[in-house]
Amino acid sequence: MSKMQASDVALDPTVAKLKKTCDDAYMKYPGSCSHAVWFVRTEIIDPNAQYRQANQLVEELSTATNWKEVSVEDGWALAQKGIVVIGGYKQDGGHGHVIVVYPGDKIASGGYLYPHKEKGTGKTKLLVLRSHGMFPRALSTSSGSWPGAKSKGDKTVWDPWADDDVFEDVTFWTNC
Repeated sequence: MSKMQASDVALDPTVAKLKKTCDDAYMKYPGSCSHAVWFVRTEIIDPNAQYRQANQLVEELSTATNWKEVSVEDGWALAQKGIVVIGGYKQDGGHGHVIVVYPGDKIASGGYLYPHKEKGTGKTKLLVLRSHGMFPRALSTSSGSWPGAKSKGDKTVWDPWADDDVFEDVTFWTNC
């Protein structure tokens, strides 16, 4: 089997619809991951899907009988078919974060600038986040300032959290 290229995605209308819907969600809701994911759900899966904040959505998907947990790899394969896959992390006492797996080839995580405060001097420097491997692309929006949390398919499903330990607790679901 040959490696899927970005141009292959445009050939399938179902995949093209997922990509366009993710792109539209990114533009409409740049500051709210919950709204962006809700938009994708209502456009592709269920026009009557109730809006949920990230933590509430993670709880809902974890217990819903019509959603099933999938691995990152299976989620990527489903996104290549135009099937919506939602990733999420519930943060106790916080806001959590949710994303959609974006169709396309896998890319290296990291590679973007992020602020790092030096312990000794207290000065903030911009550093380039090193890659932690190849991952599926992501639709991710956020009101926060972490640069990895904003992606229109140019960053990976790992980047919104940018922490291997936290990413182990990110769960992916699909309703197929």
